[in-house]
Amino acid sequence: MSIDPISALIGAANPWEWWRGVDDLWRWGVHAQAIWAYDAADDDTRREIRRQRVASMIEHARTRSAFYRAHWRHVPPGCADLSAYPPVNRKLLMAGFDDWVVDPDLRKAELLKFVADPGRIAEPYLGKYAIWTSSGTTGVPGIYVQDADALALYSALMTCRFELGASFGGAGRSLAEPARLAFVAAIDGHFAGVVSWERQRRLHPAIAASSRAFSILQPLPRLVAELNAWRPAFVATYPTMLTLLARERCEGRLAIEPQALWCGGEGLTQADRAAIEQAFGCPVVEDYGASECMNMAFACRHGRLHVNDDWVVLEPIDEQGRPVPAGQPSASVLITNLANRVQPLVRYDLSDSVTVDDTPCDCGRRQPSVRIEGRRDDVLVLPAAGHGVASVRILPLAIETVIEEEAGVHRFQLTQTAPGAMSLRLDLADEADRAAAFASVRRAVARFLKGQGARPVKLALDSQPPEANPVSGKLRQVRAMPAAQPAR
Repeated sequence: MSIDPISALIGAANPWEWWRGVDDLWRWGVHAQAIWAYDAADDDTRREIRRQRVASMIEHARTRSAFYRAHWRHVPPGCADLSAYPPVNRKLLMAGFDDWVVDPDLRKAELLKFVADPGRIAEPYLGKYAIWTSSGTTGVPGIYVQDADALALYSALMTCRFELGASFGGAGRSLAEPARLAFVAAIDGHFAGVVSWERQRRLHPAIAASSRAFSILQPLPRLVAELNAWRPAFVATYPTMLTLLARERCEGRLAIEPQALWCGGEGLTQADRAAIEQAFGCPVVEDYGASECMNMAFACRHGRLHVNDDWVVLEPIDEQGRPVPAGQPSASVLITNLANRVQPLVRYDLSDSVTVDDTPCDCGRRQPSVRIEGRRDDVLVLPAAGHGVASVRILPLAIETVIEEEAGVHRFQLTQTAPGAMSLRLDLADEADRAAAFASVRRAVARFLKGQGARPVKLALDSQPPEANPVSGKLRQVRAMPAAQPAR
């Protein structure tokens, strides 16, 4: 494709992309100032900011969303008590998608066609929206729409509050050699991480030139070789992938020397954090977010996850939906996303088990912190097919992506029962549906494991349904043999 002279001059694919990049930076600046002002404000001012934003979102949702008007019909207009509004969940919202969103041009049927095409990842839908999908452990695929303002806010929260370490981007790095960034994730679908990543690359040519995405679906030796060739100063990925990369570095195969690491999407134990930081000699920054609400909490230098309470409301609840006090683990958590006004999320049941810690933190942050329970599956260790290699390690998110995207199965439980054997549980009552789903999973898993260099694995269909955590309700989709799990 040829590039016109103006596009070549401004360093973008076309003038429209350049203008969107300028708009993104302007919005980022506005939000960054508001974040800094909030952090500097006294407690009374911060409470008033939160109150106004909650009231504004409630009024906006009731006024603009037909779904919420019906869902809140028994709540008096103008009610300021957030707890008076009935919760929602993904199944309910996706069933009423066209009434849920506030833009009548957004229609579920058309969006499903859009996300079915991997060639349109990070393409602005209708010229202005970012679209991503999520399946998670609920079994109901989700479609999420973000406008430019929400996306700029998510970026501002990351750049203003995350602590990447004093060495990142600092001394020893010239302007002629910008820090290289590596994003290691599931990149072959319309997932939140890769859509956000590729969107930034499209809007900002300087970022595009110094950043690269790497697929978690490729064999680990190939990934290691690609990272060695790229030499990133910053790596963003999942905690389980960082544990694998830390092992590769300790054993001399991974030669990169990053200045900072970022992880999210799973829980990070203190033992894993210490091992990863020792292996790489740099800090690990953790994030708590979801497809429904990006950047819900950020990690400080003391390892606590502080809630971005100016833009998200977290309500820990028990099995009956009652509030859970600080210091006690919840059965679930209701989130209210105050940033996304195109697709309002008010008291959305995220199903995470969280424990709020409202004690003062040594970092000086006044936002409460949370601990997240049960957000991590196991790395699988399987016999290798090649000579000279005893075993291969399979990232849980990689095999989950294969089962969900290739086999079309979204609620399952894969358990390793022997070094070369696994069992599969499916949440399907109909025998014919279970048999068809099992056949699809078996083909997809066999192809994937062969590509990873593993020996053929015997996969059996377990007649029992998937077993969720009795406290949080979260489903661990990939479970390894106890002896095969990496040391924590």
